[in-house]
Amino acid sequence: MKRILKQTIMVAAVLMLGTGLAANGLNLNSVGSKSIGMGGAFVGLADDYSAMFWNPAGIIQQQGPVLSVYGSGIVPTVTYEFPLLGIDTQTESKTYLSGALGFIKPLSDKVSVGVLIYAPSGSGATWPGADLALLGEGVFEWESMVGILAVSPSIAVRLTDKFTLGAAVNVYYGFLKVKRPGLGQYEEDLDGLAVGGTISALYQPSDKLSFGLTFKTPINVKLEGDASMQGAPLLGLSGEAMAERSADWPMWIAFGMAVKPAKCLTITADIQFTDWQSLTDIPITYLDPAWQLYFAESGKFELRWESKIQWRIGMEYKLNDTWALRAGYYYDPSPGPLETANILLPEFTYNWATLGVGYHTDKISLDVAIEIGFGQDRDVPLTMVEAMPGTHGIFMWVPNIAFSYRF
Repeated sequence: MKRILKQTIMVAAVLMLGTGLAANGLNLNSVGSKSIGMGGAFVGLADDYSAMFWNPAGIIQQQGPVLSVYGSGIVPTVTYEFPLLGIDTQTESKTYLSGALGFIKPLSDKVSVGVLIYAPSGSGATWPGADLALLGEGVFEWESMVGILAVSPSIAVRLTDKFTLGAAVNVYYGFLKVKRPGLGQYEEDLDGLAVGGTISALYQPSDKLSFGLTFKTPINVKLEGDASMQGAPLLGLSGEAMAERSADWPMWIAFGMAVKPAKCLTITADIQFTDWQSLTDIPITYLDPAWQLYFAESGKFELRWESKIQWRIGMEYKLNDTWALRAGYYYDPSPGPLETANILLPEFTYNWATLGVGYHTDKISLDVAIEIGFGQDRDVPLTMVEAMPGTHGIFMWVPNIAFSYRF
């Protein structure tokens, strides 16, 4: 019985490894310390460099050339318990770095341009191999790392005193690195490029009210690289092969508003929709025909995802012309069903709390924030044979800081 369970969990880990490739942690939805301090409810406000991500139309609000630098660290602690096999473990402590570099230049009072280079997210998991020895029938490396780097040249055009249109071209570089048991130790190291676009609008009927709308196009991501299987020579195969994965990255659309009921107070709210159901699977193709015959079917990622909506709220309270306090909350549902739960790239439904503080002068801005993510535990029963049975849990915190200089 235990042997069957171990084999079932191993198959689930192999088949569902890609589940987290585009899950919550890589949803392209956290850039900028001011915006994060306000819960990422920023589409309707969009009044700093991070507007190039949230709503490019917002860069029209910058009064002069601005150079901005942003950095953050994603610190997850993932737990996994499966008492039937005596497993009670958690991931090794790691920090996944992210950051951004932005520049905005007004060309006139009606046109502004900018460029943002940013790592919208990076995440993964490294598990103690000895704690999972019963799953792989030996001590193997269990590790994953996924990340994205983007370059987004942007433009904003003010059509009237109240209405501005924005656009950006988004060039993405993505990578996927995996280590897990297979036929012996298996490793995969892939990367690739993709291009998409953003169209947005900002409507400001008064100084106390504004609305924003942003649409990011779907894209196709093609990752290429190397794969190795330690036990492949036992089948008379090469130990290494070139590999390719292709996936459709979903559309993202968001609506936001900002209200200023008092001079010192700004309240924001966003609804952000991601069309996850368009991402049905992530197949793998090995250029070695023998590898393709033996391993391609088991390497295909069946995702079964559903489209999801994030709800975000935030606020900023200005103590004076220099200092501001911020807070926010957002609900971040997992697109993947319980049937695909795994431990290498874990995904959860999160409740996020955010706090931030800002310092602002005529020349500089310094913003600091922290996100704290409380993931809902996932209890996977033994009857879900394609998942990894047991209790999956996570806690995540993301400190970040940003500095802007106005020329």
